[in-house]
Amino acid sequence: MKKFCIIALITYSLIGGSTLSKATIVPRVSEERLQLIREIQQKLNLSFHCEFSVHIGQTRKYATANSSGIIMIDRSFLQSADPESIFFAIAHEYAHAYLQHDVLLYGQMTNPKGVNEELRSWTDTRRHFEKEADGIAARKAKQMGFAIEGIIKFILEIPDLEKGVPAEDRVYSKPSERAHYILAVFQSS
Repeated sequence: MKKFCIIALITYSLIGGSTLSKATIVPRVSEERLQLIREIQQKLNLSFHCEFSVHIGQTRKYATANSSGIIMIDRSFLQSADPESIFFAIAHEYAHAYLQHDVLLYGQMTNPKGVNEELRSWTDTRRHFEKEADGIAARKAKQMGFAIEGIIKFILEIPDLEKGVPAEDRVYSKPSERAHYILAVFQSS
């Protein structure tokens, strides 16, 4: 029995058991944050007339979505961000999912074109989709009573991962341009 336990422990450590145990020890999301997510999901589902679901996970972004209506919000972002930023990130992803931006991008990529023409068109389309999702999220924030100040602060603090990239090659607007657009849409709603 003792030999079996030692072999089991060695096998466990060889297959990454210690890594797995560390990976599963993640801070719990507070009940307050879970309630916020439920409220945002309920409001956005009513507003978009859909039944999307919001899940907490690990993403390389603040949140992400697909056209089947699965929204994934990053756990560390959820635990550290203010309610306005959380709302905006989720609403932005709801817009992408509702408008099926991923399906439209895939469809565009399967059309036969020249490589340079295809890349330019794909970048332009992505840029358009990001701006469209920002505008919808800004309108939803206004409709649902979220303060614009927290959203603008969030947008301005996002690291510019495309810094130095020529404007025509950027997928995202510069944070200051993005904040200006979001504010304009919010105020005109």
